[in-house]
Amino acid sequence: MKIQRATPFNELLAKLIFLILPTSLVAYFLIWNASQYYSIIGDHNTGLLSFLPPVTNMTLQLTLFITAGMAGGALFYSFRFRFLPTILLLSAALYILYKGLDNLATGEFDAFFISVQFLVFTLLFCAGWIVGWAFIRIRYFPVFISVALLTGCILLIAKAKTDSVLSLMESFAPALIYAVYIIFTSGQIYSFKDKSQKFWLFLTRRLVLFAALAALLLAAVYYKMEGEIEETVANYGGAGKNGKNSMLKEQKDGTFDLEDYTKLQGALGRNNELLFCAHIDNYFPDTEIPNPLYLTAFYYTKFDTLTETFERDSTLPMNDLFTPDPSKLPLFFTQTDSSVIRNSMGPKLRKTVEIEVYSKRLSPSTYLAPHTGFFVQPIAVEKDFRNEFKSAFRAKGYVSELNSAYFVYNAKDDAIRLFQQQRFDVLRKADGYERMDRQFMSYYTYMPGDAKFRNIANLANKVTASAKTPVDKVLAIRDWFLSKDENGEPLFKYTDNPGVPDIPSASKLSYFLFENRKGYCAYYAGATLFMLRALGIPSRIAVGFLTTDRSDKNKGWYWYYADQAHAWVQVYFPGYGWLDFDTTVGNSDAQESPQPDGTPPMQPPRAWLAADGIVLSVDTLERLMKLQVRHMVFHDKEYKLAQPVTMELDMQIAAIKRDSMEVPLASVEKGEQATAVSYAEAFKNMKAGNDPQKLIASFPHPAPIDEVYLKKKDIAKQQEKTKQETTTSPTDWKKVGYALLLIAIICVLLFLLLPALVYTWYYLRHRNAQGNNKLYWGYRLVSFYLHQSGIYRDRLTPMKYAREVVDPRFGTNFSGFMNIYLKYKYARQPLTSQEQETATSFVSRFIPKVRSQISWGHRLKAFMQPFRTLRFFGSANEEQGPT
Repeated sequence: MKIQRATPFNELLAKLIFLILPTSLVAYFLIWNASQYYSIIGDHNTGLLSFLPPVTNMTLQLTLFITAGMAGGALFYSFRFRFLPTILLLSAALYILYKGLDNLATGEFDAFFISVQFLVFTLLFCAGWIVGWAFIRIRYFPVFISVALLTGCILLIAKAKTDSVLSLMESFAPALIYAVYIIFTSGQIYSFKDKSQKFWLFLTRRLVLFAALAALLLAAVYYKMEGEIEETVANYGGAGKNGKNSMLKEQKDGTFDLEDYTKLQGALGRNNELLFCAHIDNYFPDTEIPNPLYLTAFYYTKFDTLTETFERDSTLPMNDLFTPDPSKLPLFFTQTDSSVIRNSMGPKLRKTVEIEVYSKRLSPSTYLAPHTGFFVQPIAVEKDFRNEFKSAFRAKGYVSELNSAYFVYNAKDDAIRLFQQQRFDVLRKADGYERMDRQFMSYYTYMPGDAKFRNIANLANKVTASAKTPVDKVLAIRDWFLSKDENGEPLFKYTDNPGVPDIPSASKLSYFLFENRKGYCAYYAGATLFMLRALGIPSRIAVGFLTTDRSDKNKGWYWYYADQAHAWVQVYFPGYGWLDFDTTVGNSDAQESPQPDGTPPMQPPRAWLAADGIVLSVDTLERLMKLQVRHMVFHDKEYKLAQPVTMELDMQIAAIKRDSMEVPLASVEKGEQATAVSYAEAFKNMKAGNDPQKLIASFPHPAPIDEVYLKKKDIAKQQEKTKQETTTSPTDWKKVGYALLLIAIICVLLFLLLPALVYTWYYLRHRNAQGNNKLYWGYRLVSFYLHQSGIYRDRLTPMKYAREVVDPRFGTNFSGFMNIYLKYKYARQPLTSQEQETATSFVSRFIPKVRSQISWGHRLKAFMQPFRTLRFFGSANEEQGPT
């Protein structure tokens, strides 16, 4: 008896090429990824493909097993065989072979490996066989397999802990494209009934278009959303991007600056690159023992509960933050803000500490100072060190004597802990918060009302139950982080990869405090912040750099690497101001230098005079220069002259620099902007006065100058302009509402105009069509016009619809046009000249005749119904276009 095919040969071939072959490629991709995470039993050195590398060899072998099963199953079930009996027979035959393999091997281990490899082959071949059957017999199987493979790919990505955007795209894109492709292609194969040569052209054209569109969409997603994807990868991938630190951002010029926000992430990258070195002029009294201080840039005082992000706030009550841009100031000129000293509200045990910062890869616009900075002065880098350090500045900070880094460290050293007790004994005598400003207390003790923060408050009360004073409560929290569990192991640990909760929407902060108990500085600072605020103790997070004294050779010098970017808590004590408390448990990586600290740069002599102005004249013979001065600094005191004063400068020993290059005096041009600097002893003993005119008159004539810095003319003009602070405009919700309303109105109008747009599209296609294509587009145009006018075809054939519905109602010859159209479409016979004339002129005669018999109001109402248009494309009227 002859067995008949259940599937036409062309359809079988199409499924083998366009469905099963891509499935084999995706299977290879998934097996290869799985082999990176799971061990696969098998001998890599034997087999037909042993010449390939071991992993590829095994991956390709396993893929061939599946492919053979899919191809065999598809070919077998393209005939009218039943599935269940045949799959049972196949399984029984393979099982008998599996049991009989023991007789083929001479050794015990050979038998084991042969049987295991055959078992793997059997399982994969049978799985492929079932997939091949399903592709042939089950219409919606592609939906199932696409979901299954996509799920498997996601699980493998999660196990592999992808750590970059590119690797995520490489791991996920093939499965995603396959999922869309397999559903799209199987639908095209099923729906196109004509399996002649036209079918192959149609399918190939559609797939080429699909491939191009998929590539464009993936590229657009990659380039448009790379930042968001990268952040998500860093958050959930389990390993931060190498060198990527969530507290630092890399600028376009390759330097680093501190982020204005930090988000609690599942991973924090490490970068041990040297950013800057600093000299801190702070020593223990009557000794040469350095007393290190943390360097502060700014504060985080706001917390976004949705994204768990700590942020800066420009509306601080009693704002004690000084944020100048050193790169915007002329060399040796100063900027001071004494209001921050007053707003720090801590006059007790205070002193001024001066530092010098030499930047290697720290952004020149970043300002750092110990504690409360209030002064900045850009300074020159000595010539021999300019290749390493690009810029430098002096800074002064209003520092509490209780803020030594040795007071702040969570050190295990008994001597340091004993030294810290001196600080705590003083702070136990501090006044309470009863007389503090209400707005200040409300701001710095604010707690969100979420349930997770109530849990943190309960924990804080439990941990500090026996503490009486604010400082003892701070210490109780610090000691809790440093405590040990019942097994003698640390309760909390430092890690750069704390991971994320199993539930994506769960709080990372709560996960850190109550479950994982592993994190980096932002976790410890954030947890401490909310525990203190829950106790009514004003607190905030300081951001800057951890300072560690690692060198005995260059006392007072400290070297700062990227992994020393740090966040810690500041607590306010009445009378003593804001004091640093670092509750982060020991992180030896940040305290140990990744390389020996280098040689510190030579500190330039103190610049007694810096005068900024316009060059009036240059005398190269006498080496004199006249400068029209409007602005100067003398003994760190700044003067702005109401009327410019001409100074004659002695240039005998002066070094003249333009754009960091030393130039001769003869190159200086009249009209150039210049800054003249003097380290001369003649100015050292002079006292700064209040009247700049009298002061300049008392200067030596000509004034001895050591350095002159010439500026580019365009930069000079920019610096003469008034400096304007960049502020973020508040969101105008009214404008947002109007914009959304306008967008909604446009969308509604476009939707209402959909029938007219579709009609215009068909009309233009018909008008521009050539030859017999006019028949197709004429048929589409007429069919759409009738459907939109409410004259539906329903389940009638096109000829019956024309003859029994349209022609009797309107007195047209639609059936005659349909005869010509169907003759061309199915018989493929050439049209006579009369038929061509009828086809060409039919639309121009038909539509006006129908329009004349339908009222204007009815037509307007009909063409304002977009849902009727959508039904047209889902009805029997929708047919394939011309080839």
